[in-house]
Parts: sequence; C-alpha cells; structure tokens
Amino acid sequence: MTATDDSPATGFDRRRFLGVSATIGAAALVSPLLGACTSKSKTAAKPAAASGGTAKSHYKMVWIQIQPQATSTAWGQGLQEIAAQQKNIDFQLLDGQNSAATQINLMNTAIAGGVDVIFLQPADSVGLAPSIKKAKAAGIPVITLNIDATETHAAHVEMNHYYGAQDIAAKMGAAIGGSGDVVIINAPPGITIRDLRTNGFVDGMKAKYPNVKIAADQNANWDRKTAGDVFSAMWAANPNIKGVYGVNDDMALGVVDVAKAKGILSKLTIFGNDGEKAALTSIEAGELTGTQYTDVWQQGRFAASAGIVLASGGVSAKDVPDQGHLLMPYSILTKDNVATIPASARW
Repeated sequence: MTATDDSPATGFDRRRFLGVSATIGAAALVSPLLGACTSKSKTAAKPAAASGGTAKSHYKMVWIQIQPQATSTAWGQGLQEIAAQQKNIDFQLLDGQNSAATQINLMNTAIAGGVDVIFLQPADSVGLAPSIKKAKAAGIPVITLNIDATETHAAHVEMNHYYGAQDIAAKMGAAIGGSGDVVIINAPPGITIRDLRTNGFVDGMKAKYPNVKIAADQNANWDRKTAGDVFSAMWAANPNIKGVYGVNDDMALGVVDVAKAKGILSKLTIFGNDGEKAALTSIEAGELTGTQYTDVWQQGRFAASAGIVLASGGVSAKDVPDQGHLLMPYSILTKDNVATIPASARW
C-alpha cells in the first residue's frame, strides 16, 4: 500500500474504515467482560437502547496523558475521533505535566466530577495505583494506553513492548557485527513500559549476541534534549560505543542530533521505539537506524471503543471481573521497509 492508496479519489476512507474496525474490535474485547458481569447478576449491565431503558443520554470521558508529545497527541486524536462519532460524549484532554502528583490530582477531580470513563497513561505505574483503585470503587472504568498500572482496571491497550525490544536487539546486534558496546537511553524507573522495553532488549541481546555488552543504561526522562546530553556524556566516557537504544523515539532522535553535530553518525546504530512520524522521516533520511512502530491512532480508537461499550452498556468498574488486555500489531522499521507505512498511518 502506498500513501496514494488512501486518497479520497479512491473512494476508500482509511481512517473511517479503521474507526469502524476499532469499534467492532473493541466490542469483541469487552464482550467477555459484559458476559461475565451479566452472568453474575441479572441487574448488572443493561445495554443502551433507543426504546428508553436505563441508558444515559450523555457521557463524560477524560484522557489523562503524561505530557504533550507525539504519542500522547495521537492517542488523544484516536480517542476523540471515536468519541465524536457518538454525538453524546463530552471528551476532555488533561495534561499530566509528566508528574504522578499532577495525574493523581486530575484523577481525583475526574472521580469527584462523576466521569463515566477515564483513559490514562500513567506517569508512575505504582504511584497511580491508589487513584485507579479509587475510580474502580466509584464504578468508573479506567482504560490505560501503552503504560500499564499495578492496580487492575477495566482494560489495557498496548503493543508488545517486550518482544518488540527483543526484535530491536536482534537487528542492532546484527548491524554492529555481533560484538561491541551498546548503551540504553532510558525512561524514569517505576513505569512498566520502561521495564518491558529494557528487559526485552537486554534479554534479546544476551540470547542472540552474547558478545555485545550493555555498557551503560541511563535515564533521560523521555526527553529529546536530555537524551542528547546523556549520550554526550556517555560518548565522552566511552568513544567505542557502537549502538544506542532509546526506549522512545524522542530520546533516540536526541542521540541522532548529537551524533550529527559530532560527526559520528556513521559510526552508530541507533534504534528508537514507538514509530512516530519524525522517527520514520529520520530513517528515510539515513539518520535513525530503526524503530518499533505501531499505529497509535488505532490504539486510541480501540481504547475509546472499549470505554464507550462499557459506559453505554451500564457496566460498573466494580463488576468487571478481570482486566482486559489488547496487544496491537507492530513492525520493526528500518530503511528497508519504512516505505510500507503510508502517510495516512504516520502519526
């Protein structure tokens, strides 16, 4: 498929098609939960109906992101796209300012305001657990995107971070000839996605390329500029580094910035993670080596669809017996296959 395959001239609206697909898929995701709830109580989930049952006429939903960045923005766009189609949902975007304390305050406000669904990207998987528990006690479903929490909740939507990171390790190990020093530019501790991406990379490298050494692993707080500074210090201490793994694309691109400035880009194999548009452009320019890509818009659509099905079905979070879990498809993109992602799927 090329970018022109999704143009209006073809009569095929890819985003509308994916929106419908997301709604159908999310209904499949939550249908076991609905079935479990209704099997326990005849008075539990009553579906929305035009003939007047107990369905609400209006719903309130919030998206509490970590901070504004490419992935968070794209999730919000996917969520908003599906919510807007319903014509009866007030959807609000809330900025967590990269702070667990801020997110906790936003959670408390949303719970007190009686929202029907909370979509959350936790800044701290452990720190947000009490707030998620509080929402559950109030009957409010919480759906997390990409970063899970230690407290069980209605559903979690993500790509497979662990196996994706293993695939990145395999690509990087091969690219550097199976030996040498590599470093990790990491996220802050306390976030499940950090552990999955780090452990997947370390385990994958150990299994396939035991002669590759993880020479350093340092936090750059998800930030492009910070990542560049961290890598500069790493390079000064060890100019034999052959590979760099940034656990998100912003940090990997920060390394690219510094490597270009120092004239050492050709000496490095640099991988990111997430698959944002800027990363794909950098791969095409011969700068970033690769990334793990998933369609983040589609993640948002699926999450929104699951939340809407739960809310409109009258399902209380207290009646959801188990946390739903949906893994979205991913690809490891390099210069060899980045062109397979059409413009309409580049977020």
